[in-house]
Amino acid sequence: MATVTAQDYLKDAKWVKRSFAVFPLLDIDKSGYVSIDDWLLWIENFKKAAPTVSGSKLEKLHLATLKYTAAAGLTVGVEFNKEQYLQGMAVMCAAEHEKVKRGGSKLAILNEYTSAWYDCIDTDGDGLVSEEEFAVVMKSANFPESTAKAVFAKLDTNKNGKLERSELMENEFKFWISLNDASVKGMYGAAIE
Repeated sequence: MATVTAQDYLKDAKWVKRSFAVFPLLDIDKSGYVSIDDWLLWIENFKKAAPTVSGSKLEKLHLATLKYTAAAGLTVGVEFNKEQYLQGMAVMCAAEHEKVKRGGSKLAILNEYTSAWYDCIDTDGDGLVSEEEFAVVMKSANFPESTAKAVFAKLDTNKNGKLERSELMENEFKFWISLNDASVKGMYGAAIE
């Protein structure tokens, strides 16, 4: 199997479109740039919306976020415009793809980041994420309620009305890392395909 590079991602029109569509959602302060502050503001917005989440879970998410963004070249004091964001994400996604190819998804930074979010979203601690719990994180990221419902339905692949960790992890990985995967169409709403 050939090595996947950042250029492979940048040549994939659907991946580029998805990545560009996510940018305005990440630009929480609407400055036209994405920074660590934007990512951490998303966590702060979530914390306000879900005040029962433990400090240790939020700290784990904070650290996973710093690791995830650093893999894309976004560190403290750095701001990315849309093009820089796209380049950084392509580098990170290619590296993640190669890690998984060599040793499985447990090595992937994306999975660590997604798992930390899952632990926070599961506010009642039952090991599953309800539609209501999921709506809180989507709202904190400025998604409309109607989109949150549609996304939840798409991510709930076994249709049991709850998101299991494996469903979120697999779908996040497909969305960001897999190239040419038709199953990601509409995963985060019609605007992000």
